[in-house]
Amino acid sequence: MKNSELASKLKEHFANQSVITTKEITEVLVNAFPELSPSTISWRLNQLKKEKLIYQTGRGLYSFEFKPEYTPEFSLKAKRLYNRIKPLCKTDLSMWDTQMLNDIGETKIERYWMFLSTNKEELEPLFENMLDFSKQTFLQPDKEVISRYVMAHNEAVIITPLVSEIPLYKSGEYITPTIEGLLVNAWLKYESYLQPIGFDIKKMYEQAFKKYSVNQNKLLRYAARRDKRNEINEFIKTLA
Repeated sequence: MKNSELASKLKEHFANQSVITTKEITEVLVNAFPELSPSTISWRLNQLKKEKLIYQTGRGLYSFEFKPEYTPEFSLKAKRLYNRIKPLCKTDLSMWDTQMLNDIGETKIERYWMFLSTNKEELEPLFENMLDFSKQTFLQPDKEVISRYVMAHNEAVIITPLVSEIPLYKSGEYITPTIEGLLVNAWLKYESYLQPIGFDIKKMYEQAFKKYSVNQNKLLRYAARRDKRNEINEFIKTLA
């Protein structure tokens, strides 16, 4: 059977699934071709990937629909701030902003908040250096500070520790979370920052999975690092 015919057979079998697992594919192939060895099945699956008849979306996860990678882009305003701050940091500096969430979810967050993350030992010196900046800057604000002060500003900079295992994307001199990191970060910031301003996090997740290639293994690995794996995984299962 040609690979194109095999792909058509699999598509027909999994017509109601957007994502399928290696185990599910293997079961179908074993039932259809019991004479195939495990190594041959693995080889056929690799051939399907090479011929772009099936696309890998994570470890052991596949889809028949091609989706592009999300490429985070800094706004001019974000680039200016990043360029000004980067010399103040001895280690990696990661930054993301609410405009990225708008881009992914096709939403409209009126606030423009920038989240900076670096090594925790550098947070205090960085914050002190930024006190003379024109932008309102907050160092790891708690819920009360967010509610009383951050919410009052249409533009603000929030400084937090850079968490290990966060998936990062580097473009030139700029470092920002990948789409998987952004989705988890949005979840973490939802209750304190995003829900109070009416942000629709379900729409963002739906649009992210609809428009882009999202590596669920990478997303859930970072979610586990933030103790949110189970609830985010269950939430993803509810998406249309």
